[in-house]
Amino acid sequence: MMLLAVLLFRFQLVSSLTFCDDSKTKPLLRVIGGSATSSEEFPWQAAVVFYDSLGEGLMCGATVIDEYWILTAAHCIQKEPKKAFILTGLRTLNNPLHTHHVEKTVTHPEYDENTIANDIALVKSVSSLLKKGVSPVCLARDDSTLLSFNREALVVGFGLHIVSWSAFELTMSASDVILTSTLPIIPQRECRLEWSAVSEGSISITDKQLCAGSKLHGTAPGDSGGPLLAKDLFGRLVQIGITSFGAGGTSGLLDQNTYPGVYTRVSPYITWMERTTNYGNTPVYLIVSISITSLMW
Repeated sequence: MMLLAVLLFRFQLVSSLTFCDDSKTKPLLRVIGGSATSSEEFPWQAAVVFYDSLGEGLMCGATVIDEYWILTAAHCIQKEPKKAFILTGLRTLNNPLHTHHVEKTVTHPEYDENTIANDIALVKSVSSLLKKGVSPVCLARDDSTLLSFNREALVVGFGLHIVSWSAFELTMSASDVILTSTLPIIPQRECRLEWSAVSEGSISITDKQLCAGSKLHGTAPGDSGGPLLAKDLFGRLVQIGITSFGAGGTSGLLDQNTYPGVYTRVSPYITWMERTTNYGNTPVYLIVSISITSLMW
C-alpha cells in the first residue's frame, strides 16, 4: 500500500469592499441634524457626471466602495460619453474636493431598462478615490437583520427640494449641498400592490428591491444612484439600497407613501460586485489543503 499526498490549491481573492462585520470598521455614532449636511458626515458620497458630444451632462449620485470603484444605478450609465468624471469630497456640488476621470463602467448584465430590474452599476476611476475627506461606505453581505429592526432608512442626495408649496403651486429647486431625509421603509407586499396598480402590471417589485418614502419625504430627480442607508446595532450607517426610480408627476414626488420610491437592494449583488472589482487582480493569498489518499497495488 502506498500513501499519496494530494495538494489541493485554491486561489481566493480577498474582497476590497468594506463590511460592517469587519473588526477594522469603526462605529459611526454621529447624529445628523436637519436636512442639509456636509461631506464630513458622508465621506463616501460621490457623484458621477457624463457629457455627450453636444456638451450636455447627466449627473447621478454614487457611493465610494473601495479605492477605485463607485456604486451607482445602471440607468445612470451613458454608453458612449464624450467625457465622464467622478466627484468626491462633496462639500457642495459645484465645489468638490476631488475630481477623477472614469476608466470604465460596468452595468449589471441582467439590467432591464424596461422593467428597471437589476438597476445597479459600477464605475472605475483612473486614480485612487481614497484621498483627503473620502472613505468607502460600509456594506452588508446579509441585510436581513438590518431590515428586521430598522423601520426607517436615510436617503442622501442632491436632488430637488421643496421651496414653497400650496394647493395651487409647487416650487422646487435643485440643491447645491448634500441633503438627507429619513424615510419609512415600506413593506414589500404593500409596495408590490401599489406599483402593480400604478404601472398597470408592467412593473413587478422583486426581493432584489426595497421601497421607502412618505408624504413630502423621498427621492427626486438628481438623487438616482445615491445611497439608502440604515443603522446597524452599533450605530454604523450601512448602505442597503441604491436610488432607482419613482412615479412621475407632482403626486409621485410629493406622496411617496402612495407612490413608493424604489431602491435596488445591495446585498443580493455583493458577489457580483466582488467579482467585478477584483477582476484581473492577482490573488491575495493561496489556500492549500492536503488530502491523504491510500493506493492499493
